[in-house]
Amino acid sequence: MKRKVSFYVLMLAALISTGCAALVVGAGAGAAGALWYNGKLKDTISAPVPKVYEAMTAGMKDLKIEITGSKADSLEGHVYGRLANGDKVLIDLRSLNSSTTGATIRVGVFGNKELSQRILAAARKHL
Repeated sequence: MKRKVSFYVLMLAALISTGCAALVVGAGAGAAGALWYNGKLKDTISAPVPKVYEAMTAGMKDLKIEITGSKADSLEGHVYGRLANGDKVLIDLRSLNSSTTGATIRVGVFGNKELSQRILAAARKHL
């Protein structure tokens, strides 16, 4: 029993030291929510890209975020915006299959977790 515990502690230490801690936490969370990693909020949404694209643009409008550019097709989409303080908002959408979309949101150069979560929550209201 002591050997198993030592093994798991060693494995966890190895993962943390190589920068995989966020992946371990994300894997442990399962489908409990979006994953924050390297300044980006990543989530999987059960809707096709065009529907998620419309929801993201509507959510940004709800939050009064200026949309500076956007485009989408059935496989991918991009929404670009700017906050009042000049920070950029970048949203990338990728089709994972016909009814599921991977979404990545980044606010500012280094990322802003709180604002990224607010944008995602605003978009989810339109799904």
